[in-house]
Amino acid sequence: MLKDKKMVIFIIIFIVLISSLIYLLSNRDYNYKKLLENKNRDIVYNRIDDYRDKVPHININNNLINSINKDIDSMYENYLIFSPDGFKYNYNVSGNILSIIIMADVIHPEKTNYDIIYKSYNIDLKKMKVLTDKEILDKYNITEDKMEYYLYNKFLNYYNDLLDKKFFTEKQCDFETFLENKNVDNLLDDNNYYINNNHLELYKYFNIYTDYKEEKYFDRESFHFIVT
Repeated sequence: MLKDKKMVIFIIIFIVLISSLIYLLSNRDYNYKKLLENKNRDIVYNRIDDYRDKVPHININNNLINSINKDIDSMYENYLIFSPDGFKYNYNVSGNILSIIIMADVIHPEKTNYDIIYKSYNIDLKKMKVLTDKEILDKYNITEDKMEYYLYNKFLNYYNDLLDKKFFTEKQCDFETFLENKNVDNLLDDNNYYINNNHLELYKYFNIYTDYKEEKYFDRESFHFIVT
């Protein structure tokens, strides 16, 4: 009987130890620093010395990463063709996910209107793959329908607030027309997800220039949505 009790206690202790080990291994931070090509630099650094522009370069020697770096460089070269007014980025490592958001201001020739170009990259450093929008939403247990509903309500809030502030009347511009004017007929298009300390954020530029002078209402934070 005593032997049986000792065996039970031993089994319980063994299970607890194994469970604790599995928990620690699965929840520890991913050590991305082992992948760094240049140990003296961070995983993402500014590749040019310019007071105005910051162009991200991922500090990993890998075929996928090399193609992303080339894509970023190409984006920057194309951006320079237009009247530029700032090329910036932010990045964050959450666990094994490297997330980069690029923001580029493009001023139109008449100098009265500007657009913001957003481009995000979300890279699983363990699997060395770029996450799709759906994979990112799945990570946060968000369906595409829920994401669409979330954005629908965000734009509806903008619309109602603009109505309250007398930018236009409902007769002049209904909500469907409002969305068309914003070039967001499909709310799931042109979404740039950014994972910031495990929180999901979204950058989504939309047209703010209409006959109703809505550019006076919107600012840069209007294109930045905190999802979780």
